[in-house]
Amino acid sequence: MPWGWVFFYQSEQFLETGNPSHQLAGNAPIIVNRISAEIRTTGTVYPVETYIAEYENSLESDAV
Repeated sequence: MPWGWVFFYQSEQFLETGNPSHQLAGNAPIIVNRISAEIRTTGTVYPVETYIAEYENSLESDAV
């Protein structure tokens, strides 16, 4: 994305073992704007594409 990145994260133990008891819950992706260094948390209710679209709409609103 031209404005930055979306980071997903999980516990190291879960990634190494695949054991669901080590899995993080509620770990919403994070949006990072590479120009302004703004960090915005998303949510877990909707698909990540919804939060990305909302963020992009907020950028367009700020530009007007």
